[in-house]
Amino acid sequence: MLKFPEHFIFGTATAAHQIEGDNKSNDWWHYEQTGQLPYKSGKACNHWNMYREDIDLMASLGYGAYRFSIEWARLYPQEGNRDDSAIERYNKMLKLLNSKGITPLITLHHFTLPLWFLSKGGFEREENLKHWERYVETVRDEIKGGMYIATFNEPMVYVMAGYIEGQWPPFKKSVRLASRVEANIIRAHNIAYEILKDKFKVGIVKNIPIFLSSSPQQKDLKSAKKADDIFNFNFLSGIWSGKLKAIYGNYRVPEGDADFLGVNYYTAYTARHVPNPLKLFLQVELADMSPRKTDMGWSVYPEGIYKAIEKVSRYERPIFITENGIATTDDDWRIEFIVKHLQHVHRAIKDGYDVRGYFHWSFMDNFEWDKGFAPRFGLVEIDYSTFERKPRKSAYIYGEISKTKEIKNEILERYGEA
Repeated sequence: MLKFPEHFIFGTATAAHQIEGDNKSNDWWHYEQTGQLPYKSGKACNHWNMYREDIDLMASLGYGAYRFSIEWARLYPQEGNRDDSAIERYNKMLKLLNSKGITPLITLHHFTLPLWFLSKGGFEREENLKHWERYVETVRDEIKGGMYIATFNEPMVYVMAGYIEGQWPPFKKSVRLASRVEANIIRAHNIAYEILKDKFKVGIVKNIPIFLSSSPQQKDLKSAKKADDIFNFNFLSGIWSGKLKAIYGNYRVPEGDADFLGVNYYTAYTARHVPNPLKLFLQVELADMSPRKTDMGWSVYPEGIYKAIEKVSRYERPIFITENGIATTDDDWRIEFIVKHLQHVHRAIKDGYDVRGYFHWSFMDNFEWDKGFAPRFGLVEIDYSTFERKPRKSAYIYGEISKTKEIKNEILERYGEA
Protein backbone atom coordinates (compact mmCIF):
# COMPACT_ATOMS: atom_id res chain seq x y z
CA MET A 1 0.00 0.00 0.00
CA LEU A 2 1.20 3.52 -0.83
CA LYS A 3 0.15 6.15 1.68
CA PHE A 4 0.33 9.85 0.80
CA PRO A 5 0.72 12.62 3.41
CA GLU A 6 -2.47 13.92 5.00
CA HIS A 7 -1.89 17.42 3.60
CA PHE A 8 -1.52 16.08 0.04
CA ILE A 9 -4.44 17.02 -2.22
CA PHE A 10 -5.83 14.98 -5.08
CA GLY A 11 -7.84 16.85 -7.66
CA THR A 12 -8.71 17.24 -11.31
CA ALA A 13 -8.05 19.98 -13.85
CA THR A 14 -9.80 21.70 -16.74
CA ALA A 15 -9.51 24.91 -18.80
CA ALA A 16 -12.30 27.39 -19.52
CA HIS A 17 -12.31 27.34 -23.31
CA GLN A 18 -12.14 23.56 -23.37
CA ILE A 19 -15.27 23.00 -21.28
CA GLU A 20 -17.38 26.15 -20.80
CA GLY A 21 -18.74 26.65 -24.30
CA ASP A 22 -19.70 29.83 -26.15
CA ASN A 23 -16.52 31.75 -25.31
CA LYS A 24 -17.38 34.10 -28.14
CA SER A 25 -15.14 37.03 -27.16
CA ASN A 26 -11.76 35.31 -27.25
CA ASP A 27 -9.21 34.80 -29.99
CA TRP A 28 -9.67 31.04 -30.33
CA TRP A 29 -13.40 31.43 -30.97
CA HIS A 30 -12.66 34.04 -33.64
CA TYR A 31 -10.19 31.82 -35.49
CA GLU A 32 -12.50 28.81 -35.16
CA GLN A 33 -15.16 30.77 -37.03
CA THR A 34 -12.78 31.98 -39.76
CA GLY A 35 -11.54 28.44 -40.41
CA GLN A 36 -7.93 29.11 -39.44
CA LEU A 37 -8.44 26.57 -36.67
CA PRO A 38 -9.71 23.16 -37.83
CA TYR A 39 -12.43 22.62 -35.20
CA LYS A 40 -15.12 24.67 -33.50
CA SER A 41 -15.55 24.50 -29.72
CA GLY A 42 -19.24 25.50 -29.80
CA LYS A 43 -20.92 24.53 -26.55
CA ALA A 44 -17.88 22.39 -25.63
CA CYS A 45 -19.08 20.53 -22.49
CA ASN A 46 -21.68 23.20 -21.66
CA HIS A 47 -19.98 23.62 -18.28
CA TRP A 48 -20.86 27.33 -18.10
CA ASN A 49 -24.47 26.25 -17.67
CA MET A 50 -23.85 22.91 -15.94
CA TYR A 51 -21.17 23.83 -13.41
CA ARG A 52 -23.42 22.89 -10.47
CA GLU A 53 -23.87 19.35 -11.77
CA ASP A 54 -20.15 19.06 -12.45
CA ILE A 55 -19.09 20.26 -9.01
CA ASP A 56 -21.67 18.02 -7.35
CA LEU A 57 -20.24 15.12 -9.35
CA MET A 58 -16.68 15.97 -8.28
CA ALA A 59 -17.79 15.97 -4.66
CA SER A 60 -19.65 12.67 -4.98
CA LEU A 61 -16.57 11.05 -6.51
CA GLY A 62 -14.40 12.26 -3.62
CA TYR A 63 -12.05 14.68 -5.34
CA GLY A 64 -10.44 17.12 -2.94
CA ALA A 65 -9.28 19.86 -5.31
CA TYR A 66 -10.14 21.41 -8.67
CA ARG A 67 -7.97 23.45 -11.00
CA PHE A 68 -9.86 25.59 -13.51
CA SER A 69 -9.27 28.78 -15.45
CA ILE A 70 -11.04 32.10 -15.51
CA GLU A 71 -11.75 33.31 -19.03
CA TRP A 72 -10.34 36.83 -19.29
CA ALA A 73 -12.58 37.48 -22.30
CA ARG A 74 -15.67 36.77 -20.20
CA LEU A 75 -14.66 39.35 -17.58
CA TYR A 76 -13.70 41.90 -20.25
CA PRO A 77 -15.45 40.99 -23.54
CA GLN A 78 -14.59 44.45 -24.88
CA GLU A 79 -11.82 46.80 -23.83
CA GLY A 80 -12.80 48.61 -20.64
CA ASN A 81 -16.20 46.90 -20.53
CA ARG A 82 -16.39 44.64 -17.46
CA ASP A 83 -19.07 41.97 -17.31
CA ASP A 84 -20.04 41.65 -13.64
CA SER A 85 -22.37 38.74 -14.39
CA ALA A 86 -19.34 36.66 -15.40
CA ILE A 87 -17.60 37.57 -12.15
CA GLU A 88 -20.74 36.53 -10.29
CA ARG A 89 -20.79 33.17 -12.09
CA TYR A 90 -17.17 32.40 -11.22
CA ASN A 91 -17.84 33.39 -7.60
CA LYS A 92 -20.77 30.99 -7.51
CA MET A 93 -18.47 28.23 -8.74
CA LEU A 94 -15.95 29.05 -6.02
CA LYS A 95 -18.61 29.21 -3.32
CA LEU A 96 -19.95 25.80 -4.34
CA LEU A 97 -16.48 24.27 -4.50
CA ASN A 98 -15.66 25.51 -1.02
CA SER A 99 -19.00 24.33 0.36
CA LYS A 100 -18.16 20.83 -0.92
CA GLY A 101 -14.69 20.86 0.63
CA ILE A 102 -12.96 21.06 -2.76
CA THR A 103 -9.83 23.25 -2.84
CA PRO A 104 -9.83 25.59 -5.87
CA LEU A 105 -6.73 26.41 -7.89
CA ILE A 106 -7.48 29.22 -10.36
CA THR A 107 -5.53 29.78 -13.59
CA LEU A 108 -5.60 33.30 -15.06
CA HIS A 109 -4.31 32.57 -18.58
CA HIS A 110 -4.85 29.19 -20.20
CA PHE A 111 -3.89 29.96 -23.82
CA THR A 112 -6.84 32.19 -24.78
CA LEU A 113 -6.95 36.00 -24.96
CA PRO A 114 -9.71 38.55 -25.39
CA LEU A 115 -9.86 39.23 -29.11
CA TRP A 116 -9.56 42.97 -28.51
CA PHE A 117 -6.33 42.40 -26.54
CA LEU A 118 -4.83 40.28 -29.29
CA SER A 119 -5.80 42.92 -31.87
CA LYS A 120 -3.59 45.37 -29.95
CA GLY A 121 -0.66 42.97 -30.27
CA GLY A 122 -1.31 40.91 -27.15
CA PHE A 123 1.82 40.02 -25.21
CA GLU A 124 4.02 41.15 -28.10
CA ARG A 125 3.89 44.71 -26.76
CA GLU A 126 5.00 45.61 -23.24
CA GLU A 127 2.64 48.61 -23.14
CA ASN A 128 -0.30 46.20 -23.35
CA LEU A 129 0.50 44.84 -19.90
CA LYS A 130 -1.60 47.66 -18.43
CA HIS A 131 -4.66 45.75 -19.66
CA TRP A 132 -3.40 42.55 -18.03
CA GLU A 133 -2.83 44.52 -14.83
CA ARG A 134 -6.43 45.70 -14.82
CA TYR A 135 -7.67 42.13 -15.28
CA VAL A 136 -5.50 40.86 -12.42
CA GLU A 137 -6.65 43.68 -10.14
CA THR A 138 -10.25 42.74 -10.92
CA VAL A 139 -9.51 39.17 -9.89
CA ARG A 140 -7.92 40.38 -6.67
CA ASP A 141 -10.79 42.69 -5.82
CA GLU A 142 -13.81 40.74 -7.06
CA ILE A 143 -13.05 37.01 -7.06
CA LYS A 144 -13.89 35.43 -3.71
CA GLY A 145 -13.07 32.08 -2.19
CA GLY A 146 -9.86 31.04 -3.91
CA MET A 147 -6.63 30.13 -2.15
CA TYR A 148 -4.24 29.32 -5.01
CA ILE A 149 -3.77 31.19 -8.29
CA ALA A 150 -1.55 30.22 -11.21
CA THR A 151 -0.82 33.19 -13.44
CA PHE A 152 -0.06 31.33 -16.67
CA ASN A 153 -0.50 27.81 -17.96
CA GLU A 154 2.37 26.42 -20.04
CA PRO A 155 3.75 29.76 -21.26
CA MET A 156 6.37 28.16 -23.47
CA VAL A 157 3.76 26.00 -25.21
CA TYR A 158 1.89 29.24 -25.93
CA VAL A 159 5.11 30.85 -27.25
CA MET A 160 6.17 27.88 -29.36
CA ALA A 161 2.76 27.04 -30.84
CA GLY A 162 1.74 30.65 -31.51
CA TYR A 163 5.04 32.30 -32.49
CA ILE A 164 7.52 29.62 -33.60
CA GLU A 165 5.45 26.85 -35.20
CA GLY A 166 2.62 29.22 -36.14
CA GLN A 167 -0.05 26.57 -35.55
CA TRP A 168 -2.04 28.40 -32.84
CA PRO A 169 -3.26 31.99 -32.58
CA PRO A 170 -1.86 34.39 -33.62
CA PHE A 171 -0.28 32.08 -36.25
CA LYS A 172 3.09 33.80 -36.49
CA LYS A 173 6.56 32.44 -37.13
CA SER A 174 9.17 34.77 -35.69
CA VAL A 175 11.86 33.96 -33.15
CA ARG A 176 12.16 37.67 -32.38
CA LEU A 177 8.46 38.01 -31.57
CA ALA A 178 8.50 34.72 -29.68
CA SER A 179 11.34 35.98 -27.51
CA ARG A 180 9.59 39.28 -26.87
CA VAL A 181 6.41 37.47 -25.84
CA GLU A 182 8.41 35.17 -23.57
CA ALA A 183 9.92 38.19 -21.80
CA ASN A 184 6.58 39.99 -21.52
CA ILE A 185 4.92 36.92 -20.01
CA ILE A 186 7.57 36.92 -17.29
CA ARG A 187 6.85 40.62 -16.74
CA ALA A 188 3.13 39.84 -16.64
CA HIS A 189 3.64 37.05 -14.12
CA ASN A 190 5.69 39.30 -11.87
CA ILE A 191 3.08 42.08 -12.11
CA ALA A 192 0.38 39.59 -11.12
CA TYR A 193 2.46 38.21 -8.27
CA GLU A 194 2.85 41.65 -6.70
CA ILE A 195 -0.86 42.40 -7.08
CA LEU A 196 -2.10 39.07 -5.72
CA LYS A 197 0.47 37.88 -3.20
CA ASP A 198 -1.23 39.37 -0.12
CA LYS A 199 -4.50 37.58 -0.84
CA PHE A 200 -3.52 34.32 -2.58
CA LYS A 201 -0.74 31.80 -2.91
CA VAL A 202 0.52 32.71 -6.38
CA GLY A 203 2.42 30.40 -8.72
CA ILE A 204 2.90 29.55 -12.36
CA VAL A 205 2.27 26.33 -14.28
CA LYS A 206 5.00 25.01 -16.54
CA ASN A 207 4.84 22.02 -18.82
CA ILE A 208 8.00 19.98 -18.12
CA PRO A 209 8.59 17.47 -20.91
CA ILE A 210 11.61 15.26 -20.48
CA PHE A 211 14.25 15.77 -23.16
CA LEU A 212 16.42 12.72 -23.78
CA SER A 213 19.51 12.54 -25.96
CA SER A 214 18.95 10.61 -29.19
CA SER A 215 22.40 9.05 -28.80
CA PRO A 216 25.33 8.91 -26.35
CA GLN A 217 27.31 11.24 -28.60
CA GLN A 218 28.43 14.43 -26.89
CA LYS A 219 26.79 16.71 -29.46
CA ASP A 220 23.40 15.03 -28.92
CA LEU A 221 23.79 15.10 -25.14
CA LYS A 222 24.45 18.84 -25.40
CA SER A 223 21.39 19.22 -27.65
CA ALA A 224 19.17 17.55 -25.05
CA LYS A 225 20.42 19.95 -22.39
CA LYS A 226 19.95 22.87 -24.78
CA ALA A 227 16.32 21.85 -25.43
CA ASP A 228 15.77 21.53 -21.68
CA ASP A 229 17.17 25.01 -21.09
CA ILE A 230 15.33 26.72 -23.96
CA PHE A 231 11.93 25.19 -23.26
CA ASN A 232 11.98 24.65 -19.52
CA PHE A 233 14.51 26.43 -17.41
CA ASN A 234 15.61 29.66 -19.07
CA PHE A 235 12.03 30.86 -18.65
CA LEU A 236 11.62 29.74 -15.05
CA SER A 237 15.03 31.03 -13.99
CA GLY A 238 14.22 34.39 -15.56
CA ILE A 239 11.40 34.89 -13.05
CA TRP A 240 13.82 35.01 -10.13
CA SER A 241 17.01 36.30 -11.75
CA GLY A 242 15.55 39.16 -13.79
CA LYS A 243 17.65 37.91 -16.70
CA LEU A 244 16.00 35.95 -19.50
CA LYS A 245 18.06 34.03 -22.01
CA ALA A 246 15.28 33.88 -24.57
CA ILE A 247 15.04 31.84 -27.73
CA TYR A 248 16.60 34.81 -29.50
CA GLY A 249 18.61 37.29 -27.44
CA ASN A 250 18.75 38.28 -23.79
CA TYR A 251 16.21 40.38 -21.90
CA ARG A 252 16.21 42.22 -18.60
CA VAL A 253 12.96 41.78 -16.69
CA PRO A 254 11.98 42.73 -13.14
CA GLU A 255 12.96 40.13 -10.57
CA GLY A 256 9.95 38.28 -9.23
CA ASP A 257 8.83 35.27 -7.26
CA ALA A 258 6.34 32.42 -7.07
CA ASP A 259 4.87 30.75 -4.01
CA PHE A 260 4.57 27.41 -5.80
CA LEU A 261 5.33 25.80 -9.14
CA GLY A 262 2.79 23.78 -11.08
CA VAL A 263 4.24 20.95 -13.15
CA ASN A 264 2.34 19.59 -16.15
CA TYR A 265 3.81 16.30 -17.29
CA TYR A 266 2.72 14.06 -20.15
CA THR A 267 5.59 12.52 -22.12
CA ALA A 268 9.22 12.62 -23.26
CA TYR A 269 11.07 13.88 -26.33
CA THR A 270 14.40 13.09 -27.94
CA ALA A 271 16.82 15.79 -29.01
CA ARG A 272 19.70 15.59 -31.48
CA HIS A 273 22.17 17.94 -33.09
CA VAL A 274 21.49 19.07 -36.66
CA PRO A 275 23.77 21.34 -38.74
CA ASN A 276 21.08 23.93 -39.34
CA PRO A 277 21.34 27.34 -37.64
CA LEU A 278 17.72 28.14 -38.57
CA LYS A 279 16.70 25.29 -36.25
CA LEU A 280 19.17 26.44 -33.56
CA PHE A 281 21.23 23.32 -34.44
CA LEU A 282 18.54 21.31 -32.71
CA GLN A 283 15.97 18.68 -33.74
CA VAL A 284 13.33 17.61 -31.20
CA GLU A 285 10.90 14.74 -31.74
CA LEU A 286 8.47 12.73 -29.65
CA ALA A 287 10.33 9.92 -27.93
CA ASP A 288 9.48 6.31 -28.66
CA MET A 289 9.41 5.16 -25.04
CA SER A 290 6.54 2.67 -25.10
CA PRO A 291 5.18 0.19 -27.64
CA ARG A 292 1.70 1.65 -27.29
CA LYS A 293 0.91 5.31 -28.01
CA THR A 294 -1.92 7.44 -26.65
CA ASP A 295 -4.53 8.95 -28.96
CA MET A 296 -2.33 12.06 -29.05
CA GLY A 297 0.51 9.92 -30.40
CA TRP A 298 2.49 10.19 -27.16
CA SER A 299 4.55 7.53 -25.41
CA VAL A 300 3.75 6.73 -21.80
CA TYR A 301 6.84 7.22 -19.61
CA PRO A 302 5.83 7.28 -15.92
CA GLU A 303 9.38 7.67 -14.64
CA GLY A 304 9.47 11.04 -16.37
CA ILE A 305 7.18 12.60 -13.76
CA TYR A 306 9.82 11.89 -11.10
CA LYS A 307 12.49 13.47 -13.32
CA ALA A 308 10.29 16.53 -13.86
CA ILE A 309 9.84 16.97 -10.10
CA GLU A 310 13.55 16.50 -9.55
CA LYS A 311 14.41 19.15 -12.14
CA VAL A 312 11.93 21.77 -10.86
CA SER A 313 13.04 21.27 -7.25
CA ARG A 314 16.07 23.49 -8.00
CA TYR A 315 13.82 26.51 -7.33
CA GLU A 316 13.05 25.37 -3.79
CA ARG A 317 9.32 26.04 -4.01
CA PRO A 318 6.40 23.73 -3.22
CA ILE A 319 5.37 21.71 -6.27
CA PHE A 320 1.93 20.69 -7.48
CA ILE A 321 1.44 18.29 -10.37
CA THR A 322 -1.14 20.48 -12.07
CA GLU A 323 -1.73 18.24 -15.11
CA ASN A 324 -1.05 14.59 -15.88
CA GLY A 325 -3.32 12.48 -18.01
CA ILE A 326 -3.87 10.25 -21.02
CA ALA A 327 -6.00 10.45 -24.15
CA THR A 328 -7.54 7.01 -24.61
CA THR A 329 -10.84 5.19 -24.76
CA ASP A 330 -9.24 2.22 -22.95
CA ASP A 331 -10.16 3.06 -19.38
CA ASP A 332 -8.11 0.27 -17.85
CA TRP A 333 -5.09 1.89 -19.48
CA ARG A 334 -6.12 5.20 -17.90
CA ILE A 335 -6.20 3.55 -14.45
CA GLU A 336 -2.78 2.02 -15.09
CA PHE A 337 -1.48 5.44 -16.20
CA ILE A 338 -2.71 7.12 -13.02
CA VAL A 339 -1.39 4.45 -10.68
CA LYS A 340 2.06 4.20 -12.28
CA HIS A 341 2.56 7.96 -12.33
CA LEU A 342 1.40 8.28 -8.73
CA GLN A 343 3.92 5.62 -7.74
CA HIS A 344 6.68 7.91 -8.99
CA VAL A 345 5.10 10.95 -7.32
CA HIS A 346 5.06 8.98 -4.06
CA ARG A 347 8.72 8.04 -4.58
CA ALA A 348 9.56 11.73 -5.06
CA ILE A 349 7.83 12.64 -1.79
CA LYS A 350 9.63 9.80 -0.02
CA ASP A 351 12.93 11.12 -1.40
CA GLY A 352 12.26 14.51 0.17
CA TYR A 353 10.82 16.55 -2.69
CA ASP A 354 8.12 19.00 -1.60
CA VAL A 355 5.19 17.82 -3.72
CA ARG A 356 1.87 19.06 -2.30
CA GLY A 357 -0.75 17.74 -4.72
CA TYR A 358 -1.75 16.00 -7.94
CA PHE A 359 -4.40 17.21 -10.42
CA HIS A 360 -5.44 14.67 -13.02
CA TRP A 361 -6.11 15.93 -16.54
CA SER A 362 -8.92 15.94 -17.06
CA PHE A 363 -12.03 15.85 -14.93
CA MET A 364 -14.05 15.23 -18.08
CA ASP A 365 -13.62 14.82 -21.82
CA ASN A 366 -13.20 18.20 -23.45
CA PHE A 367 -12.36 20.23 -26.53
CA GLU A 368 -8.71 19.49 -27.18
CA TRP A 369 -7.67 22.73 -28.90
CA ASP A 370 -6.57 22.03 -32.50
CA LYS A 371 -7.44 18.32 -32.15
CA GLY A 372 -11.17 18.86 -31.58
CA PHE A 373 -13.35 16.51 -29.57
CA ALA A 374 -11.78 13.19 -30.62
CA PRO A 375 -9.14 12.82 -27.84
CA ARG A 376 -10.76 11.51 -24.66
CA PHE A 377 -8.82 12.65 -21.59
CA GLY A 378 -11.67 12.53 -19.10
CA LEU A 379 -12.29 10.56 -15.96
CA VAL A 380 -15.89 11.42 -16.84
CA GLU A 381 -17.19 10.62 -20.30
CA ILE A 382 -19.13 13.35 -22.14
CA ASP A 383 -21.86 12.65 -24.68
CA TYR A 384 -21.49 15.80 -26.76
CA SER A 385 -24.94 15.41 -28.32
CA THR A 386 -26.78 15.40 -24.96
CA PHE A 387 -24.07 16.66 -22.53
CA GLU A 388 -24.70 13.62 -20.35
CA ARG A 389 -21.88 13.02 -17.84
CA LYS A 390 -20.95 9.39 -17.23
CA PRO A 391 -18.10 8.61 -14.79
CA ARG A 392 -15.73 5.96 -16.04
CA LYS A 393 -14.34 3.22 -13.79
CA SER A 394 -11.16 5.31 -13.50
CA ALA A 395 -13.21 8.14 -11.98
CA TYR A 396 -14.25 5.93 -9.08
CA ILE A 397 -10.81 4.38 -8.51
CA TYR A 398 -9.17 7.80 -8.54
CA GLY A 399 -11.89 9.00 -6.17
CA GLU A 400 -10.98 6.27 -3.67
CA ILE A 401 -7.33 7.27 -3.91
CA SER A 402 -8.34 10.89 -3.30
CA LYS A 403 -10.56 10.11 -0.30
CA THR A 404 -8.19 7.68 1.42
CA LYS A 405 -4.91 9.29 0.24
CA GLU A 406 -3.60 5.81 -0.45
CA ILE A 407 -3.30 3.28 -3.24
CA LYS A 408 -4.32 -0.13 -1.95
CA ASN A 409 -2.33 -3.28 -2.63
CA GLU A 410 -4.93 -4.84 -4.93
CA ILE A 411 -4.85 -1.75 -7.14
CA LEU A 412 -1.06 -1.68 -7.13
CA GLU A 413 -0.85 -5.38 -7.99
CA ARG A 414 -3.25 -5.05 -10.91
CA TYR A 415 -2.27 -1.69 -12.35
CA GLY A 416 1.06 -0.62 -10.88
CA GLU A 417 4.71 -1.09 -11.71
CA ALA A 418 6.46 -4.06 -10.17
